[in-house]
Amino acid sequence: MIRWHFPIFTDKINNMEYQIIPIESIKRIETWLTTETGFSRSMLHCELDYISDVYLLPKKFAEVQDLYLSIRKEEQNIPYPNRGTDEDIYEFCMTVGKNLILESGSYQAEYIETLWNTYNTNEDETCIQQDQDIFYGILLIVCIYHKYKQTCGYFDFGDYIADPVQLQYTYSVRPDMLRLYKMFHEKKKTKHDTVTIEYNKQKIELANDDNWFLQMITPYLDKYLGVSSLEEVETELEKDYPSIGKRGRKRENAILDTVTLSVYNLLRHSSFAIKGKGLTDNEGNFILELLKYLGLLDEDSPKNDILNLRATIRNLQKYEVRPNWWNIPICKTSPNNPVEHLKSYW
Repeated sequence: MIRWHFPIFTDKINNMEYQIIPIESIKRIETWLTTETGFSRSMLHCELDYISDVYLLPKKFAEVQDLYLSIRKEEQNIPYPNRGTDEDIYEFCMTVGKNLILESGSYQAEYIETLWNTYNTNEDETCIQQDQDIFYGILLIVCIYHKYKQTCGYFDFGDYIADPVQLQYTYSVRPDMLRLYKMFHEKKKTKHDTVTIEYNKQKIELANDDNWFLQMITPYLDKYLGVSSLEEVETELEKDYPSIGKRGRKRENAILDTVTLSVYNLLRHSSFAIKGKGLTDNEGNFILELLKYLGLLDEDSPKNDILNLRATIRNLQKYEVRPNWWNIPICKTSPNNPVEHLKSYW
C-alpha cells in the first residue's frame, strides 16, 4: 500500500496552529472548491490582503517574501488594481502569492494526514498530484471551518454587517432588484408588452409602446447589480435568498451538512473514490473521523455510522443542498452602486 506523504508546513504561535497551503494547489482545484464546497476568495480577504502588502512593501516585509510570494516586485512589477473590485485584488494576490498562511486553531495537518493514510488504500501512483491538491483542499476546508467558528460565519466582514445602510441593501433592496432582473430577463412569450404597476393603493397600466419601460429598467439593473446573466441572478437568489417554507430536508445542523458535503465532494476527485460506485467504506470512515476530530460529531452519536452517512449524503443531494458557510449574503461587487462609501462590498 502506498503511504501518501504531503509536504506539510505548520507553525504554532500562542498554541494556535497555522497551516501553509500552496496557492498553486488551490488554483488547480479552485473550480471544484467553488462549485462543490462553497469556497470563495472573499473568505480569505485579510490573508490575501496581507500578500499584497508583502508584494507592495518589499523592504518592510523582506523577511517573509520567500514564504508569501512567488513573484517579487523587483523581479516583475505587476500593477496593483487600485481602482479594481475586490475580485480584481484577490486575483492579483493569487497571481503574485506563493502560500496561504491560515489559522487552524488546534487542528493539526499531521493528524489529518494520518487519517488519510489510515483509510486510503489505493495504489494508483498517477493520482499523486491530484491527491496532494485534494489533501490541501481538505486542509483549507478545516481552516475555513475554524474561521467560521471564530467569526460566526461573517469571516472578514464583521464591520460590513454593522452598517444599517448595508443591512438594508443586503436584505431588502438587492433581493428586490434581483427579482426584477429575473422577471424582465426571462424569455416568455407574450401577446402584448403592457406593464401594470400597483403602488400605494393605486394601479396604473403602461402601454409600454416599443418596450420603452423594459429598455429603461434593465440597463439600470445591469449597472447596479453587477451581474452578467440570468443564470447568475437565479443562483444568487437560490443561494442567498431562498424562498421561505421551501420544501425539503429540515437542516438540523447546517454547518455539519456544509462540512460533510464539502469533504465528500472533494474526496470524489481523489484516489479514495472508486469509479462508478457511491460512498466507499474508506471514504465514509475518513469523513466520520474528520467530523469527530472537528467536534461536529460525537462518538456516541447515531450519525457516527456509515449507513447513516450514506443516507445523509443522498438526502442532501436529493434536495440539492449546497455548502453554505456564510451567515450573511456577500453581495456582488459593482463600482456603480449609489451607496458610495460601501461600494466595495457589492
